[in-house]
Amino acid sequence: MKRVVVLAVGVVLAGAGAIVRSGPESDQPTMSIEGPRAADLGPRATPPPRPEPPSPKPEAHLDLDKLQLVGDHYEAPLGAKPVALTLDPELQQLAEQLLDKAHAPRGAIVAMTPDGKILALAGRRSDDPKGVHDGKPDWRLATEAWAPAASVFKLVTASALVAAGVDPDAPVCYHGGIRSVLESNLRDDKRDNDCKSLAWGVAHSNNAIVGKLAFQHLQPATLAGTARDLFGEIALPMPARFGELELPDTHDLALAQAAAGFSGSKLSVLGGALLAATFANAGARPAARLVAEAADPGLHRVLPDAVARAVARMMVGTCRDGSAAKSFGRHATAVAGKTGTLARTEPFYMEHSWFVGYAPADHPQIVVSVLLGNPEDWQLRGQEAARALVDRALRDAGHATRQDRADRAAKPRR
Repeated sequence: MKRVVVLAVGVVLAGAGAIVRSGPESDQPTMSIEGPRAADLGPRATPPPRPEPPSPKPEAHLDLDKLQLVGDHYEAPLGAKPVALTLDPELQQLAEQLLDKAHAPRGAIVAMTPDGKILALAGRRSDDPKGVHDGKPDWRLATEAWAPAASVFKLVTASALVAAGVDPDAPVCYHGGIRSVLESNLRDDKRDNDCKSLAWGVAHSNNAIVGKLAFQHLQPATLAGTARDLFGEIALPMPARFGELELPDTHDLALAQAAAGFSGSKLSVLGGALLAATFANAGARPAARLVAEAADPGLHRVLPDAVARAVARMMVGTCRDGSAAKSFGRHATAVAGKTGTLARTEPFYMEHSWFVGYAPADHPQIVVSVLLGNPEDWQLRGQEAARALVDRALRDAGHATRQDRADRAAKPRR
């Protein structure tokens, strides 16, 4: 039920004396204002005109359509004034190159530091369903919630489950769950031929495990409350949304499917970066910053420390031996992340390939969020693009990758 708030504005009448009179001849009070008679005032004077209230100054917006590389930094107009941005030229250019390489009709990348400073923000759009031709830069694809959150939403569900007392390592018996959540997955069933854990289910993106646990341990309001806590507002001088939530209010299959990421949630790529940064900061969400001179407002706690750390361990499992292991399993430093894949047919077929995460897992330096709306004949997945960003960022920060070490070891010593 929607609440309607009515604001009442009071009017104060000033005069020599204000007397409210009421009598039996009327059900409504009458008001008269006593003072000097009109005849005593002489010729009627024209009252001076009231000054017009000052018009509010239009809010200045950052115009990223006019982004320019100036020396060693990027600038864009903020209103009429160009301002320096936080973007790292090397990471920004790499993000743009990765989007071109992916040939996805829709795609976006955001990289940031764990405290919210945006290092790369890029988008690419094509009207070609195969994405190969006429791809054009479109930064809005990084700030708009145009795609389903898919299995990235499992981070929200896992947080709600751990907060509700579910042991991340307790065995859960299940069947199926690779591409769906069915009614038979919600309760113990004779087809439950394997037993894993919530941690394994999140790392391997198993829908049956996550859906079953959500149905058995969460109420719709509990899941929605955790989602609202994790999905915050974005205060940037340009349009930007964290995501959208339309979660079911019924305790049935729809709740389990939403908990697994099939419906009820959208996420912007910038929102994905902030979500990952929340776990990098042990449950404290940063504020996104893109203007270099903007003050850092600090972190805002949205999850208990113990809950966030438990989910962060599941994210490490994703990259160590789970759904992103092919990209990160042999990485020199531990990476924490979450993949997501979900296909849609509007405006044309796109398989949304997500990766959100951070590295190194034990001392985060870089947060990445990648979303590629791939055609059926895809060139790149989200975690593969994320791997390139992580490698570049850690290399620049002085963290040697396994390949770097191998290359050095292969060089003959003098």
